Amino acid sequence: MRYAILGFGGLGKLHTVNLELLKKEYDLTLAAVCATDPSRVRQNVSLNLGDVDISGLDFSSIAIYTDYKTLIDEVAPDFVISTLPTYLHAEAAIYALSRGIHVFSEKPMALTLEDCASMADAAKKSCAHLLIGQCLRFDPTMQYLKNCVAEETYGRCYRAEFHRYSQTPLWTKNNWILDPAQSGGCIFDMHIHDTDLINWMFGMPHSLTSAMTKAKVESESIFTQYRYENLLVTSAADWSLTQTFPFESRALLCCEHAVLDAKNGVLTVYQDDKVLTPEIPSGDYFMREMQAFLDTVTNRASAPFSPDDVLNSTRLAMLEIKSAESALPVIL
Repeated sequence: MRYAILGFGGLGKLHTVNLELLKKEYDLTLAAVCATDPSRVRQNVSLNLGDVDISGLDFSSIAIYTDYKTLIDEVAPDFVISTLPTYLHAEAAIYALSRGIHVFSEKPMALTLEDCASMADAAKKSCAHLLIGQCLRFDPTMQYLKNCVAEETYGRCYRAEFHRYSQTPLWTKNNWILDPAQSGGCIFDMHIHDTDLINWMFGMPHSLTSAMTKAKVESESIFTQYRYENLLVTSAADWSLTQTFPFESRALLCCEHAVLDAKNGVLTVYQDDKVLTPEIPSGDYFMREMQAFLDTVTNRASAPFSPDDVLNSTRLAMLEIKSAESALPVIL
C-alpha cells in the first residue's frame, strides 16, 4: 500500500516513524507528504511526548506537496494519515473518503457536530475506512480500567475522576492552537481525551454541569460533573499553567473493593489490606492505534470503533461548553 502524510509536523512525523517500523509487515511505501513549509520536512522534532528522529528516512522517492488536495489528486494513495490543524480535519477526511481513500484522522474529530456527522456520512458512502485517532482507547492501562468497570473486577465503580493539566502550548506555528476557532482550545485539543474515555468507559451521562476559565487565553480550561445512575464522574482540564509546570494526567476510579489510580500512565490498585500493581500488556498506544488502522484497511480485523461513537465524545464536549457558557446544567 502507498500512503501519504497530510501535515508533517510533530504527530505526522511520529506516525511516519511507526509506519516505517511496520512497512515490511504490511508492505507499505510512503509516497508523499504535505507540509506548509517544505524546508522543515527533513527536520527532527521535539514533542511533549519526546523527540522524534526521522534522520533515517530516505526522501529521495517521496513527493513533497504544500496542498493536500493536489497531493491526493496526483498521488492517489491507498490511505492518508491526517495530522493537519483541527479546523481542516473534516474537509480533508471528506475529500479523501470521497475518492475511496482510507483515512486515519487525528483527534479531535472536528470542531462542530455537523462536520463530525459529515465525516461519518462520507465514510458510510465510501468503500474506504475512517478511523479517528483517539489514541487512549489503545492504551493498555485505559483498556484495563475499562474492563474493570465492565466486569466489576473490584466491584461496582461508583465514582471516577479524570484530569489533564499542561503548560500553555506555545509550540505551534503562529500559535494557531491557542485560537479556539482553529483548534477548539483546551476543551477540544486536550480535554477531548477525557470526554472520549468517559464516553468509552461509561457511555453518555444523563446530565452534566460545567465551568470554564479564560484568564490567560480563550477556552483554557473546563471543569465538569457528569451524572449517571449510581455513578458520579468528574473531570478537569487546564492548559493555562506556567511553562515550568510538568504535564500531568490522571484517571481515578473508586470501586467497592479498591481504588484504581492511573497517574501519568502508571497504574496502582489500592485495597484496604494491600497495594497491587497489575501486569499491563506492553505497547505504545500510538503504535497500537496505527496497527489497528492497518488491520482494518487490510481486512485483517474489523474497525475497533465507529466514527459515530467518536461523534458522541465530541457531542459531550459541546454540551460541556453549552453548560459553562449558560452557567446551567444540561440534561441529555
